[in-house]
Amino acid sequence: MFEPLRFEKLNETDVREEVIAPLIRRLGYRSGTDCDVIREQSLKYPKIFLGRKEAKKDPELRGKADYILEVDGRLRWVIEAKAPEVPLGQDPIEQAWSYANHPEVRSIYFALCNGRELAVYRTAFGPAADATLCVSYENFESEWQLIENLLGPVAMRRDYPNIELDVGLPIAPGLRSIARITNGVIRYEKSSIALPVLTELQHSIRDGAVERDDGGRLVAFLRTSGPSRSLQALNEKLGLDAFEMLCADTQLSTDPALPSQFVYESVVTIPAGEKMLDLSTWKEVQLPMTMTCTIRAEARGSFNAGVFAGPFFTLMEYPGLGLKVLMSGAFEVHVA
Repeated sequence: MFEPLRFEKLNETDVREEVIAPLIRRLGYRSGTDCDVIREQSLKYPKIFLGRKEAKKDPELRGKADYILEVDGRLRWVIEAKAPEVPLGQDPIEQAWSYANHPEVRSIYFALCNGRELAVYRTAFGPAADATLCVSYENFESEWQLIENLLGPVAMRRDYPNIELDVGLPIAPGLRSIARITNGVIRYEKSSIALPVLTELQHSIRDGAVERDDGGRLVAFLRTSGPSRSLQALNEKLGLDAFEMLCADTQLSTDPALPSQFVYESVVTIPAGEKMLDLSTWKEVQLPMTMTCTIRAEARGSFNAGVFAGPFFTLMEYPGLGLKVLMSGAFEVHVA
């Protein structure tokens, strides 16, 4: 499985495909199974500055873990890919540890691999500790039992039979105090303007998280994908490819009659000369003037058996054009 490679010809993507993907597959991890593979999970981080917070100088931080390997929905380790020419030094170690130690992940181990070498660390020991295991690529076969005995699903279950305590208020029954959005869908069903495409739109929810802000309110962060490249580009220009929604509740409602309401508000300015997709012709047009769009979206839902679902509406106003577009539909978000 681990054939000789010319690492001088490989980049980080090649390391993922030619080294890490075969590694985790041979260990017994598969997406959608009890030994799950979660790719490129977005994570939210504390603010940059300590002490008093200033909104303008202290932006929210987000990162993205390359791979999270999860056993039985509770035991996790992460692995970060690097290009072969990148040494596995302190900066990459701290980056990988920040993902592993994140409250949405809580992984037991974190690993780095630049193709040439695999290094595994215990998360609880911090980023300054020595590696628990280091194996060069040419020794993957000869030292496979050492790798499997540390990172394989059987080893994870054997060594960590107890679930880590979470003393925080659960996001919903059966969830932890921070929950991961694994996937979902947004379906548009009605529109205030007569464009059939607006009643047939369907966007995928790629991933995200539900957590609480400093005041205890729920915050949902979502990343979405449009059904086509042109619609995805439009979503990115409108800031709808990745966004946060706020809710006054402290837990997701389980009662459809009393749903939790999440709200998103934004103002987007698109400069003159920018190209935008015209949904009536499905062609890009150049804006003759600067356009401002005010967006408000509300989603009301209840939680049941791992799914938060319900109706939503999105109101988009273009003051310079005297245009309002109201769209509505339904959504479902899978939360773990």
